[in-house]
Amino acid sequence: MRYQRVVSGFAVAAAFVLTGTACSSGGTAGAGTAPADPAAAGARAQGLTALAKMTAPQAVAQTTKAVTARQSVKMHMVVTMPSLTETADGAMNYGGDVKADVTMTMSSTDPKAGALFAKMGTMEMRIIGSVGYVDMGKDPEFADAFHGKPWVKVDFGQVDKVPALKSFSYLKDMTKNQDPGAQLDALLASPDLKLVGTEQRAGVQALHYSGVVSPDDVLSATKAGSGLTQQDLDSAKALMQQSGATKADFDLWIGGDGLPVAITFSEDTKAGKVSGDVSYSDWGAPVAPTAPPADQTADLVQILGGH
Repeated sequence: MRYQRVVSGFAVAAAFVLTGTACSSGGTAGAGTAPADPAAAGARAQGLTALAKMTAPQAVAQTTKAVTARQSVKMHMVVTMPSLTETADGAMNYGGDVKADVTMTMSSTDPKAGALFAKMGTMEMRIIGSVGYVDMGKDPEFADAFHGKPWVKVDFGQVDKVPALKSFSYLKDMTKNQDPGAQLDALLASPDLKLVGTEQRAGVQALHYSGVVSPDDVLSATKAGSGLTQQDLDSAKALMQQSGATKADFDLWIGGDGLPVAITFSEDTKAGKVSGDVSYSDWGAPVAPTAPPADQTADLVQILGGH
């Protein structure tokens, strides 16, 4: 039972970090960072003006390209699922091998789960390529289950080989299609994508776009009609299939530098409604998580696989 709880906590955390979702300072300042001088402010104002002159699909498509080019981002995220809320701060590199370094807390309306998350406190997750590491927090039961080792390791590529992890076999695909631009690709498939107006978001003047997307919209989107490549369309389809979404409402705020300031979403899934609020900053900043010491790490796949 204790192992099942460990796996469940890890799966939820991994899913939310990598669908991002993504702490590193420095690097190229992106949306969410206030201009440092009048010249920068003027450039951002001009950028907003240029974006506002484009159609909504053109503006979002340009932002998608900018996101892909930066390859990393710092984010603050709150995701609410049926009976579960997760809050995280950290950074993710999605160029090449996925890398992430994130701290998170979870809470639940379920009394048992809520008590467990309260005992766990703040957790840390690091992802390096196809391997994830989680410091499971302060719960003494987890420490006992893993012989006093604070970190749990999971090789996403091996989970489907362990019977006890069969229900979490989707984790093997967690490090694929993790470019945040994939969410924007899905938004581009919306038949009613529109510019709502100019607003302040996270202290930044930004253009607000919104749209509603269903799997049928993504399936029926064409390269010519949406401005997406076939690879873009495939990524958007995979994202919706992975989440099990039947309908997704998106709101996106783009700053004058052409990068996202924030995105909110509400998805109807087979498991219920999932909503999220993500704020972005420090696009392009380096992300360099390190693996915990081996003597402080328990390998979940080996333990449950009987090795």
